[in-house]
Amino acid sequence: MIGVLSSALLTALSMPGMFWGGLIWIALIPLLLDLQKGGLWKGTLKAFFFAYAYLMICHYWVLPVLSINVPEVLSSFPPFVGVLSFFLMGVLMAFSFLGFGFLYKLYAHKFSESLVLSSLFTASLFTLFDWLRSLGQLGFTGGSLADAFTNQKGLLQLSSFGGPYLLVFLVVFVNAMLAYAIKHWRKYKALFIFTTLSMIFALNMLIENFLPVPLDNPLYDKNIAAIQTNIPQSLKYNESPQEVYKIIEKTLEKVPEGSFVVLPEASFLYDIRKSFIGSKLHELSKERNLTLLIGFPTAEDGEKYNQLRLLGPDGFSEEFYAKMKPTPFAEFLPYPKLFGLFKFMRFLDFFSPGETPTVFEVGDQRIGAQICFDSYYTEVTRDLVNAGSYVILISTNDGWFSFRTGLVQHLSKAVLRAVENRRYVIQVSNTGISAVVDPYGRVLKRLPIASEWQADYVIGDFHYLPRADRSFYTEHGDWFVYVLIAIAFLMIVGGLFL
Repeated sequence: MIGVLSSALLTALSMPGMFWGGLIWIALIPLLLDLQKGGLWKGTLKAFFFAYAYLMICHYWVLPVLSINVPEVLSSFPPFVGVLSFFLMGVLMAFSFLGFGFLYKLYAHKFSESLVLSSLFTASLFTLFDWLRSLGQLGFTGGSLADAFTNQKGLLQLSSFGGPYLLVFLVVFVNAMLAYAIKHWRKYKALFIFTTLSMIFALNMLIENFLPVPLDNPLYDKNIAAIQTNIPQSLKYNESPQEVYKIIEKTLEKVPEGSFVVLPEASFLYDIRKSFIGSKLHELSKERNLTLLIGFPTAEDGEKYNQLRLLGPDGFSEEFYAKMKPTPFAEFLPYPKLFGLFKFMRFLDFFSPGETPTVFEVGDQRIGAQICFDSYYTEVTRDLVNAGSYVILISTNDGWFSFRTGLVQHLSKAVLRAVENRRYVIQVSNTGISAVVDPYGRVLKRLPIASEWQADYVIGDFHYLPRADRSFYTEHGDWFVYVLIAIAFLMIVGGLFL
């Protein structure tokens, strides 16, 4: 188990906000060497414990959210439930790796005589089960090995062709090769390992140095006034919404007239369209010719949504974007017949998932907006780009997070989505990180977070260049996953006759 725990620690340390992404190229070696020992069930459990340990370590910041921050605001959510929820979350995230361990132990030895076939089988199998954990109502992509590429901008560009799972495959393939070389030390020697790693880092640096730099063009340059509020959850949930309105009113009086203004997710916790606050915001937008993109919950045709909606001089828009991936248990109850007892865990209310990738038209801007953890799911951004958006906007409320690590990991998903779809991505957050990312994954501008700037709000002037082209990955989606399904199937079937 030492190898399992070593790999778990190294993998966790390679995640954004932890230590250094370059560790990912050696992180899995102890695990793969350890998996070659013991029987079928022992190997199956080793794979699960690896995934459980590394996902718990890199998501350590969720524990105080669930056990301290949420109970302080919601009396219906006691601390012990938060602790229990955290450890159960790890089980759900790591569950699919039982399948990886099981099939690996059954078939990997059949390819043990070939460096390439052994590495291909291991990488294909691992990537497929990592993909499986993103599916369904409980799917989640936090802690993906692809996240380690956010500070390896050169190789990150591969995701515009094959998406994040091409990156996962590449990482596991290299780790499997190096583990094979260590096991067959007399044949491959240390030079093989040193050369392989040197080539990877050199290639990353080479590509990064030649990445295009989008040039400013006054004819096409667009700007967005990003309002990063620093409003604690206790104020939102327990105080009068007038207190929140006072803060937002101050910000709107300071942005230039005629601005397009983006506010964070759930700026208000109720439907403000026919309220006093809604009418005041409407008056302010008319006086200063502002168009706001603002988040608040609504009920439409009997369905409740966590949504974003435009508010301009003509009032609230009819069209809206509803969060497509509500947070399990906090915002919706997955598989009610199975998890019905957990409905008390909801934060504000249970919401229905959105079904339409709404693109907002503001003048000649086509804005593809999404909410919070929508950015963790590749298909949400891809659908928005395919629907015609020229820029991606992430409106989020990160007010629950106490540790910077959680904020960095959230922003890392914006970096991945930007490169995959070759779009500028702008994230606007409450208490979290608000930033603009270019189509090659470079963070061009970032606002100071609440711990760096003791103020109720920060206003950011974010510029971007609209893009209408589509990457190969945007057009074809997770095609690489289906290639891996075919490879794994053929190798398993072929292994039956070896």
